[in-house]
Amino acid sequence: MRRSNLQEADDSELIACAARGDREAFGALYERYVFRVFRHVYYLTSDPHTAEDLTAQTFLNALEAIPRYQMRGVPFLAWLLRIAYNLTVNHRKVRRNGTTQLPEGLEIEGTTYSPEASCEAKAEGERVWEGVRRLRDDQRQVIVMRFIDGLSYPDIARVLGKSIGAVRVIQYRALCALRRKLEDDLGQVYARSNAG
Repeated sequence: MRRSNLQEADDSELIACAARGDREAFGALYERYVFRVFRHVYYLTSDPHTAEDLTAQTFLNALEAIPRYQMRGVPFLAWLLRIAYNLTVNHRKVRRNGTTQLPEGLEIEGTTYSPEASCEAKAEGERVWEGVRRLRDDQRQVIVMRFIDGLSYPDIARVLGKSIGAVRVIQYRALCALRRKLEDDLGQVYARSNAG
């Protein structure tokens, strides 16, 4: 396939070519999805270097497995995110140190704030992200896939191998747990400010 055709081709065409060994077709898929896979892994790990490594490993695994990939109504991105998630889980099992950094970009881009409002927004974002990080793995995964990656319930269900109803329940419980954590944190902050 020509370079210009690669950019215009849909996923199924590129996947078919890549499965036959066309490295340029796979390169087009890589260019199309690398940022989304990186962003997904970054929100799960909060470490840009780990996210880069796991993203690279995701695409290496995908390159090796693409001849066996079958279109079953699952978007190619969902298949990539499942590989990325499995690699992230394995990475966590190997490295259980529990320390992660918060992502830098928590402010709403393109909006002008006063310095005070900007600091408050960043602090609020950090509190929310800290609460998300303290959720169970499956809850954090659903929250990231739904609100960061923008995947639909059916796509998340396919990636996780669960029913749509189960994904909705996980999301509901995750949001309830997150609300409780944030309310507890605010209660502690309020109690400290009144004690002083």
